[in-house]
Amino acid sequence: MLAADLAPAFVYTVIGVLGALFGSFFNVAIYRWPRGMSVVTPPSHCPSCGAAIPPWRNLPILGYFMLRGRTACCGTRLSPRYVLVETLTAALALALARRFWVDAPLGTSLAQAAFETAVYFAFVGGLVVATFVDLEWMEIPDEVSLPGSALGLATAPLRLAPGAAAAAYGAGLGFLLVQVFFVWTYERLFGRRGMGEGDSKLLMMIGAFLGWKAVLFALIAGSMQGLVAAAVSLATGRGRAGSTDDDSPVPAEAEPAVAPGVPHAAGLPANPHESDAALATDRHVALSDIETLRPSGLRGVARLRIPFGPFLALGALEYLFFGPELVRWYFDLFARLAP
Repeated sequence: MLAADLAPAFVYTVIGVLGALFGSFFNVAIYRWPRGMSVVTPPSHCPSCGAAIPPWRNLPILGYFMLRGRTACCGTRLSPRYVLVETLTAALALALARRFWVDAPLGTSLAQAAFETAVYFAFVGGLVVATFVDLEWMEIPDEVSLPGSALGLATAPLRLAPGAAAAAYGAGLGFLLVQVFFVWTYERLFGRRGMGEGDSKLLMMIGAFLGWKAVLFALIAGSMQGLVAAAVSLATGRGRAGSTDDDSPVPAEAEPAVAPGVPHAAGLPANPHESDAALATDRHVALSDIETLRPSGLRGVARLRIPFGPFLALGALEYLFFGPELVRWYFDLFARLAP
């Protein structure tokens, strides 16, 4: 059976729904992995009053709006991040369905299209989890990068691109490029790390799935986009400032709920909910500190702290969906800027 034998509308519907459902599981991982918690237990409950949450109130995306952003039991405000993650994951799943299934080359088998879509969905899901964990905790969990790198290398011979050799080169380059130059060497020269070790592992996963060219693209494009974000943060005064070894607490959210009786590891995940009550600890920085003068003048120097993982993930997604076109655009841009 060929991939083209299934109607695109059917493919989009099924994969979009699955994307939203797994987005709920990603929400659980985003909250629990940085805190060393299991993604399976405890079962779903209100983070404020502890009341059990029935499965029919855990519908991805729709559940948040049906509850009007609050828990049904005690009215605790729910974080909008959860509906954002579910919607984003569903949208990325649809994009993968088009990239690897609907627009697959003529003659592609149904099994190959499904395999490519599933494998790259695992990759994209890892990027989503890494992004939101890094945004809150300034760290990237090994639970994403290490299994993700192994999956990328193990499936490379079975995927149409980039090939086993390119995947191996990409994984090695991604890890060593950051680790050698921006961690070890930078720390020796300047007394602090330019990037975090989580970034090197994330870039290793990107290389394992997309190859060495994607590593270079994600690093360069991510750096450029990160600088733009830093400039915007400075202009709006929304950047997080502090020293690189600062462990001061920053606001985060309380524990999300996990639907009871749902096999998260192998089946359909539930929609987690959480309040905004707890505090998390900012553990370490994942992007080179950008030294800037305080708005008050020369009274001191503040360091703007922006996680780099989200920009590496963004660069990887750009390469995955628009690689050749974006590479040409970047080269043309550099050519125009060159003297």
